[in-house]
Amino acid sequence: MGQYRNLKLHPLAAALLTLGTSGVHGQATDTQADDQPVIQFGEVVVAADRNPAARESDESIAVVGRAQLDEQQPESIAQALKYEPNIEVTGGPRYSNQAPNIRGLQGVRVLQTIDGARQNFNSGHRGTYQLDPELLKQVEVKKGPASSLWGSGAIGGVVALSTRSAVDLLKNGDSLGGYLKQELGSNGDSTETTAAIYGLAGDFDYLVNGAVSEHDNVEIGGGEELENSASENTALLARGGFKISDNQRVDLSFRHNNREEGVPSNPNSNVGTSSPLVERDITDQNVTANYWIQALEGKHTSKLTVYRNDTRFDEFRPAQGEAGQNDDTEVTTTGIALTNATEGLGAQWVYGLDWYQDDVTTVRDGDSRPENLNADTDVLGLYAQAAFTFGDVFTLTPGVRYDRFEAESQQLADSVRSDTALSPSIVAAVKATDWLNLSASYAKAFRAPGVEEMYTQGTHYAYGDFSFMGLGYLANTFIPNPDLASEEAANTELRADFTFNHLASEHDQFNASAAIFRNKVDNFIEQVVTNPHPIFGFPMNTTYVNVDEAELEGFELNASYRLHDLEVGASYGQTEGKDLTDDSYLSSIPADKFVLDLGYYFLQRDLKAGLRTSMVSAQNQLPAEVTNEYNSYTLADAYVTWEPAAGSLNGIKLGLAMDNLTDEEYRVAFQELYMPGRNIKLSASYRF
Repeated sequence: MGQYRNLKLHPLAAALLTLGTSGVHGQATDTQADDQPVIQFGEVVVAADRNPAARESDESIAVVGRAQLDEQQPESIAQALKYEPNIEVTGGPRYSNQAPNIRGLQGVRVLQTIDGARQNFNSGHRGTYQLDPELLKQVEVKKGPASSLWGSGAIGGVVALSTRSAVDLLKNGDSLGGYLKQELGSNGDSTETTAAIYGLAGDFDYLVNGAVSEHDNVEIGGGEELENSASENTALLARGGFKISDNQRVDLSFRHNNREEGVPSNPNSNVGTSSPLVERDITDQNVTANYWIQALEGKHTSKLTVYRNDTRFDEFRPAQGEAGQNDDTEVTTTGIALTNATEGLGAQWVYGLDWYQDDVTTVRDGDSRPENLNADTDVLGLYAQAAFTFGDVFTLTPGVRYDRFEAESQQLADSVRSDTALSPSIVAAVKATDWLNLSASYAKAFRAPGVEEMYTQGTHYAYGDFSFMGLGYLANTFIPNPDLASEEAANTELRADFTFNHLASEHDQFNASAAIFRNKVDNFIEQVVTNPHPIFGFPMNTTYVNVDEAELEGFELNASYRLHDLEVGASYGQTEGKDLTDDSYLSSIPADKFVLDLGYYFLQRDLKAGLRTSMVSAQNQLPAEVTNEYNSYTLADAYVTWEPAAGSLNGIKLGLAMDNLTDEEYRVAFQELYMPGRNIKLSASYRF
């Protein structure tokens, strides 16, 4: 493994630290601290269920909070979720390409949001998660179809990311604060410098949070270096909020991320003929404005979100052609979301509307390339959900969403495509006893076909010049298919949640849950190669088609126990996927996984140490065309955090995270490359 570099303080951190220390002792008055909190409502604790008045998480939503993020020091959003049952890290060992697989579905079938704004970028073998985990407050995952609230794309689930704000970071009574953090990693000699300044001035609160990171080539288990896996990243988050009145608030945020890397065109492979080296400059920017209002003595909350995302991949292929080739891919999403929560008419209501437009532009330089694409999608959705509770024992929650979408390509005549979708859901929950809750749910979801799936044309890849045989230049070309049907999912799920107190002591607590699910998906959209050459047999065309029904079913078990300073957790997840037309296994199904999580507090809870062990079974349920073997493996990850709660060292936090302690050489099921080996990560932060 590489050695740690000398600790370097980035100029960004130095500037913010200087600015912050000039007012480090500034305090708010007692009146400000007691009577004028930064926000009295609308600080959404739970984003995945779209309830602007929610204050606690539903049991079915997995939440990874800031404390666990600090323990893990994850390199990607997917890494932060790797201990959850039936969630797997896909995309290979290059962190910028990693994404979560949820119950066998991934990519465009899992919706990603950041602070309520949809993140719709998806293009070829390009990464879709561009947010630095250091800027996060928490990550939430809603497993299974969620279109009745979120619309298109949520047939596998929702990953809802929430960034930090001044509210999350200010200490009680402070009007100004900040922090400086340095992280080092042994695998790839990684470094990250993070700094923030935040504060409160009357009814106005603000935050500026930035991070700069870089790492050299990653080493996979066993010590082999993975070429073309280094990258540099810069992230910035700026937020400002203003409390208009006791029942109104407005918030404006700007987010910027830039990554530079040289990777194969398919980062889940090595550089080769079909995956040439690509020098990428990736810029992701977002502006989001939120407005909250409460009425009816707190029984009604509305949140209006207006946002604009712009994600751009500027790529150069130095080995292609005489002077190289340039590729530009840009997706711009403009959206408006209105969410409401109202208590009345015997129910808790959540309802609202979404409108968003995706503009997709691609420019492909050189010969034998896909043709340029200029297309847009327009979507309008209306939704409502009501939770009726009877006798504090039985709750019935029906919901429904209506979506209308339209797509058009500027390059194809008669390409306008429009359709509608209705996504109903219903949940029945029973509080059987003080320690047992039972629920049954049914939900339908859909995913509208993407513009690249419908409208891509031109050369996919070339075979070469066969003019010497009188055949000319042969290549595989894309065939557009604007008539693709939407993917449709129908999920049935049964769930039981248990809570016990005082089992072995007056101070212990035991929580457990069990869920079983079956998700049927129709009209799967897949890329296929067709039309074999009459002489050579290689396919001459590539297109996207709908395939028949698939079924994914499985179960999840979770348990946790707390006693004084001891924390123990365990989980197990299993998913099986089949094509119902021929009863064959589906690809991209995660292997069975058991996770054991042990943690213990020392020194009056200033220090915590823990060990997380993941035991992953071999994946033997393979489609006939898959010849690779995916063996079982065991990963041990350990961590230590120390944060004095009082005394002269208060404000300092030290962290040690050790991933893949045994340097296991392993490959995730259905991935081409082996994953990173041992990584020892150190972090030190000072908060003022």
